[in-house]
Amino acid sequence: MDLVFDSHQRATIAAATARIIPTDQDAGALEAGVIEYIERALAGYAKRSTQLYYDGVLELNRLARERFRAETFIALAPEEQDEILRSLEKAASRFFAVLLEHTMEGFYGDPRHGGNKNRVGWKMIGFPGPSFPKGYEPPLGWYDADEPNEFGSAKKR
Repeated sequence: MDLVFDSHQRATIAAATARIIPTDQDAGALEAGVIEYIERALAGYAKRSTQLYYDGVLELNRLARERFRAETFIALAPEEQDEILRSLEKAASRFFAVLLEHTMEGFYGDPRHGGNKNRVGWKMIGFPGPSFPKGYEPPLGWYDADEPNEFGSAKKR
């Protein structure tokens, strides 16, 4: 996988996702590998959102300096991080909307896409796993005939 973020950007986005889905009695975004999902998405289908994330990290750090005199977002206490994220949500920030969407996708989506490690999101909601564990085979359609699945078998034509 191509890395999209530098170490600071990666830590900042991981911290933000961990506040959106925090670890409590259940696994959270960190345990689910949401950051890996986001980075994989930005290297692929969501490439157009990469700059939005770069700008979002700068915005999170700017708000940390302005509101709390901290150098970075990741230096803040969880409650302070929450306050910043709530302000972005309230302002209808495009960055926050995309971050929220990608966090949910990475937590609840199919593990073959890079997130939901050990199916922690599925376990939390009681979802047993994909309906077609051997992959999606015809007659479901030609469009998924070559899509590999998490069980190691390629679909047959």
